[in-house]
Amino acid sequence: MHDNKHGEYDFEYDGMTAHVYHRSTYPVRRSAWLLMLALLSISAPAVSQVNNPAYADYLLVGQFGEICTMCEAIVLCENAESASARDSVPAEGSFTLYHLQTRTFWSQVATIWEWFITNFDSNSLAVAGHKRPVKVYTVTDGLWSEGPTVEAHLSLDPATIMIGDHTIDRIDSRWLTGTDGESAGFCQRLPLWDSLEAIAVQFLPEQEP
Repeated sequence: MHDNKHGEYDFEYDGMTAHVYHRSTYPVRRSAWLLMLALLSISAPAVSQVNNPAYADYLLVGQFGEICTMCEAIVLCENAESASARDSVPAEGSFTLYHLQTRTFWSQVATIWEWFITNFDSNSLAVAGHKRPVKVYTVTDGLWSEGPTVEAHLSLDPATIMIGDHTIDRIDSRWLTGTDGESAGFCQRLPLWDSLEAIAVQFLPEQEP
């Protein structure tokens, strides 16, 4: 309800109590909320990042804990009998590359909210995990195919990375099919920048003769 000839006040009635707001306070309140959200988006992800020594050897866990909000990673998965120790994208053969990208804004907000409602307990985030976009590249006998960007769910308890119809065990790096959990091979993390360069080379526009 609005009842002021000068239009300076807003009156709201919720059925029990009348609330009066001076319109000049609207920009101030809005700015305060935006400032609070900005500060949280900068500081809270770093504090709420899981950094427990128990997960130190898990896939994609680094010196400062779980893969960070703004970090990217390349994961190579191959149909193999045992884990390999490659330091670059294979030049031939068949394999799948997962390009885990930086987290979306709303994914970050969800983690911050989870951190707050669990009383600032980062260990609870190990169970909740987080989601981030992943670009999938499939290589079959040396022929590259650029797949869609899908959503991956990463958690530390259980220690899994779920991408589409596959799951990666973060403890032993096994690559599992999502339907029956059978082993499809093994996965490993590759150097990021060299791998991105190798991917880009595969999709360069063809030069006209």
